[in-house]
Amino acid sequence: MTTAARDTVGETSTGPTPRPRLLLRNRDYTSWWIGGTVSDFGSALSVIAYPMLILVLTGSAARAGTVGAAVSIGGLVTMLLGGVLADRLSRRTILTAGPLIQALAVSTVVVSVATGHVNITYLSAVGFVQGLVSGLAGGAELATLRRVVPEEQLPTAFAQYQGRTMAVRLAGPSASGFLFSLATWAPFLGDALSFLAGALGAVLIRRPLGPDPDERGVRQSVFASIGAGLRFIRRNAYLRFLMVWVAIANARNAGLLILVVVLIHSHHGSATLVGAVSSIGAIGGLTGSLLSSRIAERVPGRLIIIALSWIAALVFVGIALVPSAWMIAALLALMMFLTGPINVVFGTYEARIIPDALMGRVSSAISFGAASIQWLGPFGAGFLAEAFGPKTATLAIAGLLAVVAVGTQFARGPRALAQ
Repeated sequence: MTTAARDTVGETSTGPTPRPRLLLRNRDYTSWWIGGTVSDFGSALSVIAYPMLILVLTGSAARAGTVGAAVSIGGLVTMLLGGVLADRLSRRTILTAGPLIQALAVSTVVVSVATGHVNITYLSAVGFVQGLVSGLAGGAELATLRRVVPEEQLPTAFAQYQGRTMAVRLAGPSASGFLFSLATWAPFLGDALSFLAGALGAVLIRRPLGPDPDERGVRQSVFASIGAGLRFIRRNAYLRFLMVWVAIANARNAGLLILVVVLIHSHHGSATLVGAVSSIGAIGGLTGSLLSSRIAERVPGRLIIIALSWIAALVFVGIALVPSAWMIAALLALMMFLTGPINVVFGTYEARIIPDALMGRVSSAISFGAASIQWLGPFGAGFLAEAFGPKTATLAIAGLLAVVAVGTQFARGPRALAQ
């Protein structure tokens, strides 16, 4: 943690350490938090709207995941470069320009849907562009958070971040289903406008976000800079495990969304019902987020990881077998309950062990690894559901998750969290 970041919240070098201010009284943090909240809410609208739109147009479960896959692939293309840029260029500029480009891209979807000229190839291209921009901007996110939050409040910040994420997941899908039922272009308009709020949040941060001149070091080639971040990860067993485990979890969650949409759609459920089920699942995540700091303090991080690994496999089995959409929602809530605490554990430990001068490159490399197979989630789940039916597809994925849970039980990396 840099001295500059500590000064943000009014610490002094002499006398007793003052009690840290509430995070929401930290203007820079609040600007970042509110801008991100609105932007995430907009993204939650389109996450549900894209597959629903494609299902309505084509009736194909395999195609329903094409936009989500395009976003993931686009992010992979630029994610490592984004980390290099975050350690070299103005992070404020990156966090401002990125959302503006995304707003422009999504606004073209609004026009396309409103005029009835919807082309799945074009929708996928827009998703790919969004992914490209997200990959470039992602490297600046964690570095920015660490600049505006003191180290002792990082667990609280990550807990609030998870609470925000789950609150958005609670409200976003229901709002998306409602807006979609009113006008198919409405969720995409909300997404486009939300990116403007994200850019404004970055502009309003007063604190210099870096990188500072002394942190940039000797200018290396792009590949050498990426290599420095990868070497740091390779030398740390915990970070190596984190990349693999989160990669599988991200693909699992992306595929689960498609399977839930297809399962409910196959029983003639409406877009509103899909949104309601997703929102109920998010209630479990929001509850876990509200308790995440306490859970992370009292329960060893390794135990949380193992528990979620097994619960995920069992939830997929349950979702495949239960007869009611509301029972699917309850199972989603169970799995999402542990998402908040586990992300607090991951985020806090990651922020503490990575040097600021390497933060962009290392965090982007971790994100790259974590997102490396995310595109397989919606694509694979949609393909399996199309070929074998959603029930069989869900059970097959449950079997793979059980294998992952066994591997997690014996992995060496999570043992660092028990120390």
